Amino acid sequence: MHPFFHFIIWDIPAYWLMGVIGVAAASLFVLLRNRRFKLPGEDVLHIGLLIVVGAIIGSKLLFLITILPTLIRYAGVIFTSPEGWAMLVQGGYVFYGGLLGGAAAAVIYCRKYKVSVSEAAALITPAIPLFHAFGRVGCFLAGCCWGIEVPWGIVYTESLGAPNGVPLLPIQLIEAGLNLCLFIGLWLYQNHRARTAPIDAWQPLPVYILLYAVLRFTLEFFRGDAERGVALLSTSQWVSLVLVLAVCGWYIFRRKKAGRQTPAAA
Repeated sequence: MHPFFHFIIWDIPAYWLMGVIGVAAASLFVLLRNRRFKLPGEDVLHIGLLIVVGAIIGSKLLFLITILPTLIRYAGVIFTSPEGWAMLVQGGYVFYGGLLGGAAAAVIYCRKYKVSVSEAAALITPAIPLFHAFGRVGCFLAGCCWGIEVPWGIVYTESLGAPNGVPLLPIQLIEAGLNLCLFIGLWLYQNHRARTAPIDAWQPLPVYILLYAVLRFTLEFFRGDAERGVALLSTSQWVSLVLVLAVCGWYIFRRKKAGRQTPAAA
């Protein structure tokens, strides 16, 4: 749609602009939400900054892994020219890599400075799909992560990635809307649980991971961009399957552990 926004003499990439707006919206939500959690303000700030750094690094690393055969094949061209390095730095970010990278950075900080990982996760998790909704709008504007061809789809005329002049399913906007629903649902349900228990008593992270993994696995079938995986499934679909199994395994483990700790009836 609009890969760049012109401001005075600068052309600002729409993808990065929406990303910055998403970070600002998520940060504002977390800061206002922390009035009820009461985590130290400086810890929340540091965790947020590290999540952003970890997310950028993680999303880029996972993208590079997905194109590793291409990197190896054309290494002589990519790594010996300014254009090749610019392509590596500017293009290609995978959300799951960002999610894992940001989570790892947050956990490392919490462990080092003795901040409750559970409380931090309960505070921050609803903000993840809020940020992601803005990010997907950025994808739509930039013309990346496009959908399959449909007769009633959106037609790009100046996309840098998607084919121009072809009606495409706006899968980015669909995912943005579903992420917004995830954000609202997690937030409202956490508020509902807080009426009868401490607000951090309900941990939304595994619920978010499970719901988003199912959502992402399904939406990948409607993506029309280049093949991004192996054995009929995309990289994100394989990651989704692993995350679903991990969350289900975690729930089973918790139930068994709770059963062992329950005293036998006399």
